[in-house]
Amino acid sequence: MLNIALTGGIACGKSLTGQYLAKRGVPVCETDEIGHDVLDQDEIVRAAVVGAFGEAVSGPDGRINRPALGRMVFSDARKRERLNALTHPAILKRTAEWVATQRRTHDDVVVIIPLLFEIGAEHDWDKVICVAAPLADQMKRLAARGLTADEARARIQAQMGLAMKMERADYVIYNCGDERLLEEQTQHLWRTIRGV
Repeated sequence: MLNIALTGGIACGKSLTGQYLAKRGVPVCETDEIGHDVLDQDEIVRAAVVGAFGEAVSGPDGRINRPALGRMVFSDARKRERLNALTHPAILKRTAEWVATQRRTHDDVVVIIPLLFEIGAEHDWDKVICVAAPLADQMKRLAARGLTADEARARIQAQMGLAMKMERADYVIYNCGDERLLEEQTQHLWRTIRGV
């Protein structure tokens, strides 16, 4: 029975790795999705974010304008820390609830936590998997998401360096090929973790 955190750099293939694990029947949760839900559904958090960052981050429908918020916080480390302080408690609470629910029916769970090491939460998990990729691949994938080269570099630099994340993880998947290779690596790693 393992609680596993899956982390890594932005645009390295964490979500796709999670999809491959889910195909094996492993429950997988993405804290980024929980974070989106918190911003959309938690009135207290949303009000605090608007109070901290201004009406510029509030869209015409009253929801948080995530692209505007992202541009603001990824250009200023203090603003990023402020946002994390406002949102992380609610995200971590919902994540813990999800894990508790899944453990009623599953032996193992995987939670994708991009900032696992940055928030010092690696010791809360039985195993940590890091998904890494070459910088050129990260930049290309972020460009495909509509980010400029400067925006992509800012987001990459806002995270702990990949080499350090890889060193601190229990297992590393290096996503430098096609999706088939990533799936093969993921399946091989899972068999290693489970000893099958």
